[in-house]
Amino acid sequence: MAKLSNSSVASLPVPAKGQKLHWCSSLSGFGVRVTASGAKSYIVQGRIKGTGKERRYTIGPCHLLDYAEARKRALDRLRELHDGKDPQVEKRKRLAQGLTLREVMKDYIKNKRTKHGPLRPSSKADIEKCVTKVLADWADKPVTTITRESVVKRFRELSASGPAQANQVFRNLRALCNWARETSVAPDGTYPILPINPVVQAFKSVQWNKEEAREEFVPLPKLGAVWNMLTERADNERFHPADVTAAHLVMFLILTGARIGEGSALRWSQVNLDDEVPSFTFAETKNHNVVTIPLSTQLQALLKARVAVRRKNEEYVFPSRAGTKVPHMRDARGTMERVSKIAGMHLHNHDLRRTFIAIGLECGVEMWKAEILTNHLPQSITLKHYTQTRDLRYLLPEAQCIADWVAEQARIANGENVVQLRA
Repeated sequence: MAKLSNSSVASLPVPAKGQKLHWCSSLSGFGVRVTASGAKSYIVQGRIKGTGKERRYTIGPCHLLDYAEARKRALDRLRELHDGKDPQVEKRKRLAQGLTLREVMKDYIKNKRTKHGPLRPSSKADIEKCVTKVLADWADKPVTTITRESVVKRFRELSASGPAQANQVFRNLRALCNWARETSVAPDGTYPILPINPVVQAFKSVQWNKEEAREEFVPLPKLGAVWNMLTERADNERFHPADVTAAHLVMFLILTGARIGEGSALRWSQVNLDDEVPSFTFAETKNHNVVTIPLSTQLQALLKARVAVRRKNEEYVFPSRAGTKVPHMRDARGTMERVSKIAGMHLHNHDLRRTFIAIGLECGVEMWKAEILTNHLPQSITLKHYTQTRDLRYLLPEAQCIADWVAEQARIANGENVVQLRA
């Protein structure tokens, strides 16, 4: 034991192996640890008052800390021990206090696990958008600055222009605040940050925005005209390749009832055109159910048309425009606007799923079969446990029936147009 100083610390010998502790004579519990590799670190050691548990805490490397500063920090840690606090726990609390919303988000999308595994790419993208776009002014501030009052104010601001979006943003924020709390919890079970989730607290007095369930779908009498418009825009000689791809994507969604995020990201490796029962497989789905769906003859023709224009090494069936960051088409907004104009109502991509179900019912397809073809998992015990919900090739007759009905409506619409022109 000797009096430590900058010069004495610099001259401490390096042990041949292991480590050597040198304690300061003027401050009990404060010292320097020297390892065989030559690393020197200031340390503090003592017992937590009231528990008797001994703790050793590393203050920092000697080459970065002045002796006087290290001694000052050692006194702070010794006071914590005297007050019955664990310096390691207190360090975690200090670090947690500085966690920003962006840091929490990155940790969440990387490490969060559901019962089905990691978060889906679409969920990660949605959370990232909420933090970096909608709540951009909060992203680089500590989560401890998020209060009940700030949540209520921002929620009302967002609700004025987009009620549904406001709900989604604050559901995501609620999850991130819960994650920050739970990942920073102290060994004694206390929460060093956000002892109460401010979003949960806010919505004890504030109501979530009411969201009306959408029921729109393409009116069946107008489906023939919609299909003819799409067929026309799928002409490679008359339209730009991106317009053709968009038309094919919308046709694919009508004939399958697929979700836009799953249909637009379909890869060629998931398509089996040459099997005895041609099919395609969705490997990443909203409900995590890997599903193989049969191809009607109309869908086979559509995918063969995509094969004909496929560029070398192209991974996706519906590629995006050249030069864009996303390799596959996200949506077909312009084409959907044309569908909406013919339908006489504003339609979204998801409305094509309801259109598929409506066609199925019109054709006499049983509801449970139509739902399974759209990868809705059945709710009844019998269907849930005794029905094949992954390999749906046994439902080819139903898929073909729906596609034939669409083709027939297109022929009828053409006939009506011809009669009107003659008149």
